[in-house]
Amino acid sequence: MVPRAAVAMCLAWLCSVAAAAAPGLGGFAGTWVRDLRDRDDAARDAMIVRVTEPMSFAFRGFARGVMRTRMVPVEQYVVEPGAEAPRIRNDKGVVFPLDGRLHVTGNGREVTSRLANGEIEQAWKEGADSHGTTTWRLDGGDRLIVSQHVIDPHFDAPLEYSTTYRRLDR
Repeated sequence: MVPRAAVAMCLAWLCSVAAAAAPGLGGFAGTWVRDLRDRDDAARDAMIVRVTEPMSFAFRGFARGVMRTRMVPVEQYVVEPGAEAPRIRNDKGVVFPLDGRLHVTGNGREVTSRLANGEIEQAWKEGADSHGTTTWRLDGGDRLIVSQHVIDPHFDAPLEYSTTYRRLDR
């Protein structure tokens, strides 16, 4: 029979190995939930109104409704070590490995995610025309800013907005 102290030491060692297996995650590791919801939602809505203003009256309301539905931020992210690479998991069950490789996430959707220069960078493409980047940066130890830069042929300029998250598990 193996003594309990030996099992406890073994488990502690395995935990330290798992933590060391996620180099570069640093301050990103953990669970993040939306914060500053009212401010972020108001800024995103103002951007939607601004970019749709030049559209015809008939199309403007439709476009705003579609954008408000499709641009709803994720409520929670978990950044954690994975079997082959660190990963991001959201509350909708979607997992993005931070391995710098292209991953197909749905019909006509592709995402590449990586850790670089102290940030998490995601480049994505949806369909033939829409693409963009998502940049994750730490703002202090317990706040995360996720910034979207979207290029779509329906708009003259890129769409940009951010969502703020706070650390849940510290």
